[in-house]
Amino acid sequence: MKTNVPVKRAYRSALRRSQAESTRMSTIRAATELFVDEGYRPASIDAIASAAGVSRATVFNAFGGKPSLLRAAYDVAIVGDDEPVPLPERPWARPVREAPDARTMLVRYAHMVTVIDRRVAGIYEVMRGAASAHADVREHWDQIRGERRAGAANVIRMLLERGRLRAGLTKRAAADVVFVLIDPGLYHQLVEEQRWGPATFERWLGETLQMQLLPPNRR
Repeated sequence: MKTNVPVKRAYRSALRRSQAESTRMSTIRAATELFVDEGYRPASIDAIASAAGVSRATVFNAFGGKPSLLRAAYDVAIVGDDEPVPLPERPWARPVREAPDARTMLVRYAHMVTVIDRRVAGIYEVMRGAASAHADVREHWDQIRGERRAGAANVIRMLLERGRLRAGLTKRAAADVVFVLIDPGLYHQLVEEQRWGPATFERWLGETLQMQLLPPNRR
């Protein structure tokens, strides 16, 4: 009896999965670079496939087309890889949930947002531009904005577990403030265009979030 056959099959299956994941990531990296450097429309599937060292069919089989590839590039930029680990469980995100008080939480949150924006701002701007001209990209754009709005509301929920909002500020308005301040387009304007530097942006964001959301610090 050939008891070693299942082992060989499992090994080959794992190898194929590893190769597929490697191909997927190389395609996403190539697409991200071309999207950011050239724009959504000029970055053709053929050019992306060539840069990734794969066939055009491979790109379509893996992603289904340019809109989905753009979304995949955005999703990978958010967390830094293609692993199925939720954002809140990432090493640079857990300190936000573990913060002992509201001000510490917002300082840590500003750091997390800056870490993310350094990766995602470029591809975010590509998606923003493409969404105005391509309905299939607009669908992804609307989903992303909805996810960011839900994330902003969650930040306010965690904030209220540690303290209270400044007088006269409703939970909805507070979530609106967070939604606007964490827009990667703001990072792009201040850091990439105005040359603030990531550390300056992080400090400003942390101070602005505290000023806009929390009662005055009387200490």
